[in-house]
Amino acid sequence: MEDFSAVRGFNYQPSAGSTSFENWLYFRPELFELELRRGKQYFPKFNTVRYWLSWDAFIRKPREFADNFETALNIADSLGLRVIPCLFNRWHNDFVDNGGVYLDTIIPGMGWSYRPGFYREYFDKIVGEHRNDRRVLIWDLCNEPFSYHKYLKDMGGIPAAEFAWLKEMYDCLKSMEVSQHVSFSPHWMTELTPSFEEWEAWFEKCSALMDVIIIHPYYIGEQGDTAKKAEYERLLDSFTALAKKQNKGIVASETCWGSLDDQWRVENIRYTMTELKKRGIGIIPHALHHSLVADLHLPEYGPVGPPGDLRFINADGSLRKGHEVYNDF
Repeated sequence: MEDFSAVRGFNYQPSAGSTSFENWLYFRPELFELELRRGKQYFPKFNTVRYWLSWDAFIRKPREFADNFETALNIADSLGLRVIPCLFNRWHNDFVDNGGVYLDTIIPGMGWSYRPGFYREYFDKIVGEHRNDRRVLIWDLCNEPFSYHKYLKDMGGIPAAEFAWLKEMYDCLKSMEVSQHVSFSPHWMTELTPSFEEWEAWFEKCSALMDVIIIHPYYIGEQGDTAKKAEYERLLDSFTALAKKQNKGIVASETCWGSLDDQWRVENIRYTMTELKKRGIGIIPHALHHSLVADLHLPEYGPVGPPGDLRFINADGSLRKGHEVYNDF
């Protein structure tokens, strides 16, 4: 098993576009190279990058998308970075939506856009051409499925159908005999279940589709809130116990909550990364660089939501104040 505790990475969304669709359809390799190189300059331990791909862009220009993905892999490799390609996205918001897949695409009978196996051509081209590629660390099936604001039991057949979609894709990649790990990145929402024990059982079910345990451990409370910290640390302990039980690595493919207040963010990063490192969890904060994508910019660049601003590098290429704290871990 690879040493996933050594993963030190970032999510990366290029600065030019407001969605993954834009950033891949109008791919700018020089921007990828410039902004990732800045990351290596400021953060020497940076060794892994999570790219958010775009099925929508692939549909429009499949050959060009495949070529662009190859270029992006080469850029990462030239900087000493392994890549976690995130194949689909299910995180959405109401003001600067990043795009991705919606329920009516993946759930039978939900809408006119449902089509069984719609992902197959995408997988054949993008994953198939790289199924033994050492530059790819993990194939991340989907970002934040199960992003509900109700208990799972109150969502009817939706969670089961979404899980079935993930399992279909997991089985598909396994049938392609990919040499890399396959997993997915579930949302960090403990309110999906009414009790801690039910949450643990739900996540253990999800882990059947994870060769590497992936979590999104955002600590959102204040630094002086000992009760919230105790709850957060209890969850981390639960996840690491599950990883140990299943003999799997564990990676936080998103973490470090945002803020418009630089000092608040720095304190949050320090606490979060301390707790993750203590437990041997690989760390990939969200996100490396200023971008027009939601939650990665100041208000003058567009609407700002509840996470505030999660960038580590400013729009002008300078380091955000205090964010060299990353290098302490």
